Amino acid sequence: FHPKAAVVKSSGLFAMDVPAELVAFAEDLADVAGKVILQYWRKPVTVESKHEPGRPIPESPVTLADREAEEAMRKLIEARYPAHGIIGEEFGSVRTEAKLVWVLDPIDGTKSFITGKPLFGTLIALLRDGRPILG
Repeated sequence: FHPKAAVVKSSGLFAMDVPAELVAFAEDLADVAGKVILQYWRKPVTVESKHEPGRPIPESPVTLADREAEEAMRKLIEARYPAHGIIGEEFGSVRTEAKLVWVLDPIDGTKSFITGKPLFGTLIALLRDGRPILG
């Protein structure tokens, strides 16, 4: 089992041309997150609870794998596209008013990840003017 995020062009209502450079970059983000996550896969990992008001269950688990994977993706974005915004599951938002904004969830399915079930993934999306164009 090798977790890797799938990158798919948007279609239907949100169909827009996405430069190949951005598609390739999304794949780079998935690769860097995967390398971090695999270091923790099926190994003992500390689990903390984070409070998320407004959700049916206001607490959800977070691990070092979640945080480090998001940090790795953020570093790549900041280095290559410093004007792009970022909305992240673990570290919040920056430059959300930017024309292009990346949306990151390093491990969607943290409960499955923690228990060693291969039912999780890394979610990466790109918004242009607030509308999804890649994910």
